[in-house]
Amino acid sequence: MPLRLESLSAEKLGLLSPAQTVFFFPVGGIEDHGPHLPLGLDLLEAEKLSELAAEKLEREMPGWMGVIMPRAPLALQTNTTQVALTVRAHVLRDWLVDACEGLARLGFCHFVCFSGSQTPKQLTAIEEAGKILRRKGRSLPGRKKSVPTLVSANSALVDASVVRASPLWPDPVEHGGERDTSVALWLNRELVQESFAGLPPKERAGGFLERAMSRVRRTRGGYWGSPSTASAEKGNAVMVSAVELVFPKLRAVWGGASANQKFRSWYSILPPNKSFFKVWFMFLIAVGLFAAYLYVGMMGI
Repeated sequence: MPLRLESLSAEKLGLLSPAQTVFFFPVGGIEDHGPHLPLGLDLLEAEKLSELAAEKLEREMPGWMGVIMPRAPLALQTNTTQVALTVRAHVLRDWLVDACEGLARLGFCHFVCFSGSQTPKQLTAIEEAGKILRRKGRSLPGRKKSVPTLVSANSALVDASVVRASPLWPDPVEHGGERDTSVALWLNRELVQESFAGLPPKERAGGFLERAMSRVRRTRGGYWGSPSTASAEKGNAVMVSAVELVFPKLRAVWGGASANQKFRSWYSILPPNKSFFKVWFMFLIAVGLFAAYLYVGMMGI
């Protein structure tokens, strides 16, 4: 049975095997999913994925233990924008780095982050946190062989076609439709309003550029897709298949494989998705303007 960090005493935490304990971080956004679903569905989904993976870990790898971290409502981008709570990129990235580093100082080295928000900047920030942790982990006191590793589990679930279709912001085919409603029904039937069965199917509004502008204006809301065709059975299939896809790669990383090779969304190769892209962009503009000023000044001499 997976443990929960907030329920452990310091003594019990100290009894866990550093080499055979995996900490699962559930993160996700707070946003509108339509009139029938809760704002925190993404966060609840991430927590359940963490639990399923921890249970599978303990079932298939005897002697190993999973620990579920407190869920964190941290999302950089959301699918809807009218009702949505987001944070800046470094908030999510630094929370993961600092929390993992604190546990790594106790000897622990295996960390996994499940995100209910599979957006470009979200997955990039988690992948960045993993890179920073590996770099900093090598210099931790007493660290010899086991460099701490943080994996962005959902990066393995993003198809290349999705990245190509919308590389800089989320533009899913459905949101709050059959898939999301099915997951909510499976998680807890009480999460879903009875009205879902009577909701009509909706197509994504407008073209790609029109939807992009609705994000900028923060006017995108509601659901699109077909909630009425949802079922708990479909939700179970979605969640179980996600864990089945991710777990073999997690196991390979715990066995020494490269996390960067096994878990990379390809969103992270695009500079605009990186945490401090705006800062570097403004810095380069400032340097360019300063250089131009010096050049004009020298030419005027």
